[in-house]
Amino acid sequence: MARIVSTRLLVESVNDDRDVKRASQSLFDVFAEEGLGQATFEIVPGERTRLWIKHKETVEPDREVIDAALSRAGDYRVVDE
Repeated sequence: MARIVSTRLLVESVNDDRDVKRASQSLFDVFAEEGLGQATFEIVPGERTRLWIKHKETVEPDREVIDAALSRAGDYRVVDE
């Protein structure tokens, strides 16, 4: 059985509960298609928001697919560290 792991991506413009709701909805279908689990946004004032993705260790989240889904929901994007 594959172990569950987490991947962290940094995102821009997800700053409050309204943004989290919009961004999360945009990821729902993508996560199902990509075989990913839950997504959690961690908002830390003064820092970039962290998107934590749970998934099986045998599945690698596709950063470009996630970025495209976020950008469809608003002015959200995956950014480099």
